[in-house]
Amino acid sequence: MRLFLAFSGVVHFLITLKKSKAEIPDCDYYDTVDISHITRQNDSYKYDDLLIPANLTGEYDFKLVKWLPNQPVKNHLRGCVCNLRPCVRFCCPRKNMLTNGECNDGLKEELSVVNPYMYVTLEDHSVEKRHLLTDLTVIREQFWPCDEILRVRNDEYMMFENGSLLFLDGNYLYFQEDYCFYRHQNYSDFPNSVWIVFHNCTEIPYLASSEITVISMVCYILTIAVYLYVKKLRNVLGKCLICSLLSSFLVDFTIQLDEFMLLKDACSATGYIYYFFDLAFNLWFSVISYHLWKVFRSVNRNESRYRFLTLSVFVWVTAAIPTGAIFCVNQVWEQDPHKWNWMPLVGYSKCLVKYTTTATNLQYGLLLILGIFNVIMFILTTRHILKVKRQLKKFSNRQEDTANCLSWTMPA
Repeated sequence: MRLFLAFSGVVHFLITLKKSKAEIPDCDYYDTVDISHITRQNDSYKYDDLLIPANLTGEYDFKLVKWLPNQPVKNHLRGCVCNLRPCVRFCCPRKNMLTNGECNDGLKEELSVVNPYMYVTLEDHSVEKRHLLTDLTVIREQFWPCDEILRVRNDEYMMFENGSLLFLDGNYLYFQEDYCFYRHQNYSDFPNSVWIVFHNCTEIPYLASSEITVISMVCYILTIAVYLYVKKLRNVLGKCLICSLLSSFLVDFTIQLDEFMLLKDACSATGYIYYFFDLAFNLWFSVISYHLWKVFRSVNRNESRYRFLTLSVFVWVTAAIPTGAIFCVNQVWEQDPHKWNWMPLVGYSKCLVKYTTTATNLQYGLLLILGIFNVIMFILTTRHILKVKRQLKKFSNRQEDTANCLSWTMPA
């Protein structure tokens, strides 16, 4: 038993030693950047115009997010760049974020033209004017679903060398992982007026949500296969059900691709595809309700040759209109921080749509109309079924009365 405990202690010591060697001592994780794509030269790594010595680098196999458990990732090399020079964080949309943490939205090229500066408070409480590209290191931070944006004046906050922000009204302190500066600023008035994105997150991940979604996707495929295989099910109703299930499958499929970070250059396109098929899925249910109402009311059981084509055109065109609307809103308002709460924000915190005011109004406005339509179709269909049932009952009673009369008048 003692031998086992001693062996366990040695193993624990080796693991701890390995971890201490891997991570950078006296360096906060949020002060590091991914440098695995940079070639080592003369025992250092060149990040922008900074040389990061090897003793300020370390290997990490996790990603740290403040309000979530450590996320395991592929082992990669990080450098403690903020220990060499103060860092300033700018937000990067998911659609522009590269695998190494860099951002291809052209921010540094824009900053090199305007050459803006910021005021940094030092440890002795003195304030220095620092230019973003020469005196500070610009690193990129991703958006999160819980983000809130706020415009602040230069006399309302203090920025320290370690990246923390102190708001003078209320003495609220935000650490470097709690915020990032918005990508699109009015640099003619910078830093007198700045837009800051705050990560006000308390999210808890849903357990086994991905597994349940994958099981649902398998069931969708099996159901679609049955409808395609059985010829009698390939009528108008069956085709509508196939399209609705296919739309739901594509919605779940895009969610999983986004969840596992498998979308790269197709991030924004996938977000609009998700929104399109999400609307189409709900539209197909309304179309099915309408079709069933028509079938129950029709005396002719022969289906129209162009019925399914007409229904398909209606669904796809109707779903395309709101999708095109949120695309135009994103393109027009993306560079205006005042419109943040109205932007659908496709490709920002996720590749999918973030339901802000505009996207929510379009989505739930359409769903409200479809819900009312479905209720009306249900009521009309139910009334027709009850009416037919009463007529059949009357017809059956008449037949019984006729039979009784005939049996009564027949001679014995």
